[in-house]
Amino acid sequence: MSKKKLSEKELLEGATLDTSHADELVTVSSTELRQKQSGRDYKAALKRIELLFDVASPGTPEGSELEKLVTWVEAYEEEHFPFK
Repeated sequence: MSKKKLSEKELLEGATLDTSHADELVTVSSTELRQKQSGRDYKAALKRIELLFDVASPGTPEGSELEKLVTWVEAYEEEHFPFK
């Protein structure tokens, strides 16, 4: 039996900003983002996150970019700097 993939609309149904957090909605691996992980990319992503952090708003292109970068950095850190 195969599992039915839910649409984004189905996943977010009933969710509000007060009742959910992006980390609870989706887990994205670096493979899914189709980005090769390198130390150079990691440092560049951290710098870009720093620039976007105070100016990006949810629902804007900058906000979406910030979310993707944070997700990518988290995946990189989990792979390269695991807690033991």
